[in-house]
Amino acid sequence: MRQNLQRADNSLLSYPIREVVIIGKKLEKLGDFSMIWENIGDPVSAGETVPKWMHDVVQEQVASDKSFAYTETQGAIAAREYVLEHFSDKKKCTVEDILFFNGLGEAINKVMNNLPKETRVLVPSPTYPSHATAESMHAGCSFISYSLDPSNDWEPDVDEIENKIKYNDHVVAILVINPNNPTGSVYKKETLEKIVAIAKKYDCFVIFDEIYHHMVFDGVKTTLLHEIIGDVPGISMKGISKDIPWPGSRCGWIEVYNAEKDHDFKAFIEIILLNKMLEVCSTTLPQIVLPHLYDHPEYPAYLQSRINKYQKRADEACEFFSQIPQVRVNKPKGVFYLVVELLDCPRSTLDSVNKNVRLNLDELEKTPQCLNNNTDFQFSYELMGSEGVCVVPLSGFGSTINGFRMTLLQENDELFTETLIKIGRGIEHYYQ
Repeated sequence: MRQNLQRADNSLLSYPIREVVIIGKKLEKLGDFSMIWENIGDPVSAGETVPKWMHDVVQEQVASDKSFAYTETQGAIAAREYVLEHFSDKKKCTVEDILFFNGLGEAINKVMNNLPKETRVLVPSPTYPSHATAESMHAGCSFISYSLDPSNDWEPDVDEIENKIKYNDHVVAILVINPNNPTGSVYKKETLEKIVAIAKKYDCFVIFDEIYHHMVFDGVKTTLLHEIIGDVPGISMKGISKDIPWPGSRCGWIEVYNAEKDHDFKAFIEIILLNKMLEVCSTTLPQIVLPHLYDHPEYPAYLQSRINKYQKRADEACEFFSQIPQVRVNKPKGVFYLVVELLDCPRSTLDSVNKNVRLNLDELEKTPQCLNNNTDFQFSYELMGSEGVCVVPLSGFGSTINGFRMTLLQENDELFTETLIKIGRGIEHYYQ
């Protein structure tokens, strides 16, 4: 080409949750086996059957001509009214403060990319890769993070948050993911209140990714941003791909709080809306379906049955991994993921299923990406090539801690237990 088409910051672009699939598919073909995919939070791909009543609701709305039309740029009014009534707070928010996107991935990118390049958003570590990558790409350099502490149920390090904001006036916002992906932690109300207080003290705004707000286990209470926001400017992110098994709907939204209290923040939100107008609107069908799905009489029991299933999976997995001395686990309080820390993780290899797989892994593990990352990348590749299980290395979530994330989604009881056994065997042999 007459000009270089590669951006200087392209090396910052990463999404390991999907990238491991490319490697896994190649190993699967070379090894002539079927991979167990534990990399992505898609319940349907993991075997969950979408109930008939959900099909019926969607089909009924598809029959309406309005499902083929544009919505308002902010989103279908009925969907925004429903969100305000059931998931937000009329004292903090109006329908005009709610904006729909094609999934939270788009919302994350719109929020990050419309900030001035010199400003920074402080993100957690580990964090969901879309947040870290969007923050990095907007700034053109590595993201800035605060630690989640595995010795304290993955609670945020509040002192670190304050220090990083106090001594870096380019930080304008704090990102919180609660309930948390990847760790499954649900933060204490006092912790969240301290974070909001820090934002107020240093004149920042907060972003709370709350897409898993319904996915918490029995006895656990989620504190939502609107309950503690006070007069601090903030954004809550939610969507329907988790508590309703419809990740392909790509339907998420933001709720904006207290924009009228800060001129700069209000102007920033207006730019996000204007940017959205360039696309006209987000996909109509899932928005008009949303109220009917949540209001369906079978939904509450259905949601509870799913939560019970994931809690059962978490109990089984934590009991299993607690018997392995080389790892550490914190029992999740919600969501449908489990993080397993690999303690003092070496660089090692496993017996591959055949020579072709071994040769491919040998070449892969010579690449700078593998050599420069934590050793959990090598473990994850070796696990695929030996046991046929695909997990995501924890360092792929912007963490300096070695480990991996697996899902709790597998519908088949026997296959879930078999997956645990395969991972456990892989860990044992890897450390030998």
